Amino acid sequence: MVLAEDDPYVEQLIEDASTRKAVPLSPRELRTDVALGVALLAAVALLALLAPSERSLSPIGAAALVGAYALTQLVRFDVGPGYTVPSQLVFVPMLVLAPPALVPLLVAASYLVARLPSYLRGTVHPSRLAFVLADSVYAVGPALVVALLAPGHVGLSDWPVFALALAAQALCDAGVTVLRDKVSHGVPPKVALQLFGWVLAADAALTPVGMLAGVAAQSEPLAIIFVLPLLGLFALFARERHARIEHALALSNAYRGTALLMSDVLEADDAYTGGEHSHGVVALALAVGDVLGLDGRDRRNLEFGALLHDIGKIRVADEIINKPGKLTGPEWELMRRHPVDGQEMLERVGGVLAEVGLIVRHHHERWDGGGYPDGIGGHTIPLGARIICACDAYSAMTTHRSYRPAMSVADALDELHRCSGSQFDPAVVDALIRVLASRPAKVPARALIELRA
Repeated sequence: MVLAEDDPYVEQLIEDASTRKAVPLSPRELRTDVALGVALLAAVALLALLAPSERSLSPIGAAALVGAYALTQLVRFDVGPGYTVPSQLVFVPMLVLAPPALVPLLVAASYLVARLPSYLRGTVHPSRLAFVLADSVYAVGPALVVALLAPGHVGLSDWPVFALALAAQALCDAGVTVLRDKVSHGVPPKVALQLFGWVLAADAALTPVGMLAGVAAQSEPLAIIFVLPLLGLFALFARERHARIEHALALSNAYRGTALLMSDVLEADDAYTGGEHSHGVVALALAVGDVLGLDGRDRRNLEFGALLHDIGKIRVADEIINKPGKLTGPEWELMRRHPVDGQEMLERVGGVLAEVGLIVRHHHERWDGGGYPDGIGGHTIPLGARIICACDAYSAMTTHRSYRPAMSVADALDELHRCSGSQFDPAVVDALIRVLASRPAKVPARALIELRA
């Protein structure tokens, strides 16, 4: 399960989804959803032609199923860029009671009924009506399974058919979800599938209850209303979850604001450390983290760590930080404390920044164990700290300081290569060189060729 507080990328998807509803569909979204809608109608026509059903459903029965399904749409559990609902409580009875070819159309009618008030109020743009058919494509797979394996009366002994129908539903739903999220919003398939895992888990848990209700409703149509108390319970859980996600988003924004504020304080104290240098390290570190495949949470911690890696220098006197010559022994000891001081400051803030404090503490450790403050080495150093160590060094070497001019890029790259395996993690150095190679205006090609040789 992916929660907002676990992954900043998911946080951004949730925030984007909340503001996207009132704007028109982009041309890409519209094309994708119209194509899916056409595919749905074609599948329904083929299903009715090739697998005619033995069942019949009265208009009152159809209206009851549509109304009950529409009610499930009011109970929404926020998940990433979308949500999941307890619709399986009514969808499975649809599969039991209705002709299979009619099921996708009943689902589409339910979506239209549920969303119509939002369209009329203007909170959802009318162009998003295209979602009605596209969102119903998931029903085609299970309807086909039921049409082929259980076209008539259904009993509890038919549970293997509905287990297979659930698998077909998962495949259809996951495929459409990945396609739409990737094509329309650029969501990586891995993230979309992680988010879909929550939806599948909810559907699997509710399918047996829905099957019980559907089987009972074949002889007692009013049995379907017994799922309504469950909807009320789920509505309570959904409201509490929504409040928790809102709190998580607000807290995450507060942490980011605190990090930026602390960076501003550092910049006011030392324009080099808090301004050009820290922000340069952030950009490099994030690019290296992307090359190394950091997930959303580790990437966020890396960003904050790179932004605040020198925050402990606030406790160091300005005359020491800006001293043009070499530091004395006592002055150097004070300077060497800044990683520990930085960690202590971030632990006082707590939460996410407490996690970042560990990265800040170890950003001057060496791969060979000769760094400070703890003298740890290799993979015992947090990866974020290893990335910042290399990026910090490169930024420092190529930036003018009060006591020395900046190195050339070629010389800085040569120094990174020379210290790979001693001061720096070799994998991080390789990733950093790849990042710098993507900036040809700043890095001489000959220097990069020599480093790779």
